[in-house]
This record gives sequence, C-alpha cells and structure tokens, in this order.
Amino acid sequence: MNSRAAIYVTYAQRSLLIFVLVCISIWPGLVLKRDEGGFSNYGIHIKTAVVYTFAYVVCALFTFMAARAVPRTSATLATLARILNAYGVLLLLILFSTYGYSLNTALKDIHAVISLLAMVFDPAVCVWLVVRMRRTHWDRFFFCLEFLGLVIGVIDFLKVAHVLFASEATLAFAFGFLIVRGVHSLTTAPSSVPT
Repeated sequence: MNSRAAIYVTYAQRSLLIFVLVCISIWPGLVLKRDEGGFSNYGIHIKTAVVYTFAYVVCALFTFMAARAVPRTSATLATLARILNAYGVLLLLILFSTYGYSLNTALKDIHAVISLLAMVFDPAVCVWLVVRMRRTHWDRFFFCLEFLGLVIGVIDFLKVAHVLFASEATLAFAFGFLIVRGVHSLTTAPSSVPT
C-alpha cells in the first residue's frame, strides 16, 4: 500500500517528466542537437516558458505535499521530509533563476551556481536513500545511472563536450526513480527504517 507521501512524490516526478517531454516535443532542437543546451533554455523562450514553468511549479507543489505527508515517527523520516522540502525549494530556485539568466553575467552565474547545487544535491540524496531503503536490482541500476549523469555533468563542466542536457536528463530520470522508490520504501514500513 502506498503512503500519501509516496503518491505525491510519484505525481511530482511524473508531472516533471510529462512537462519536460512536452517542452522537447514543442522545440526538440533546443536541447537535442550536437552542441546541446540545458533544459533551462526552455524557460527563456515564450514558445516554451509556460510549459517549463509548469514543469517546476507542479513538481515543487507535489513535492511539498509529499514532505507534509511524511510521518515524523523517526529521525530518518524527519530527515526525509526535510530533504523533500529542500528539493522543492531547489526546484523553485532553478525556475526563478532561469528567467533572467540570459540578461547579464551576474544572473547567469547565479543560475549556474543553483544548477550546480542541484547537480550535487541529487546524487547525495540518492546515496542517502539507497543506504536506508530496502533495495532491489533496479535501485542499484538507477543508482549507477545517477552517477553516470554526474560524470556526464563533469564532462560538460570541464568543457570536454557540451552535453549538459544529457547530464540533466540522466540525473533527473535516475533521481526521479530513486526518490519515488525511496519515499515509498521509507514511508510504507516505518518500523523497519533505520534511524
């Protein structure tokens, strides 16, 4: 039986995936090209800005709802709720820093720092989750995929290749799977959760 927190976090990740796919279907060449840009490019063009905004706002709202639904019956669950709240805030920071990042260097740097924080936050949360949840072989696969996304991100950061969207997509997809599995695992059997 799924907990309310697991249901909300599932809605959050599904909505993000759906809106990302809608953005890509509206303008695939913005990120699916040889010298690809990041997903934030969808937030600065009128053609995709509304869908891009929905991607982050809906995901953040469901994530906050999931955080509120997590029972605070152990230190682990209280930390899980804080992680979900932090993730929701991070989504909104990414969203609002997107709108002006093309205006000047300072705003671009702010957006880059927030995006870099997200790129580190996701794998750190995945480590935290995988250590605490009942694991399956799929969890291990997506855990490895998360770190592949991080490696791709480092390749982009070092300017070896411009593969930002590949990194973002890999990180987000693996994180989405693991956060849903982790919230489900930790909130449906709290008595077996280590503290």
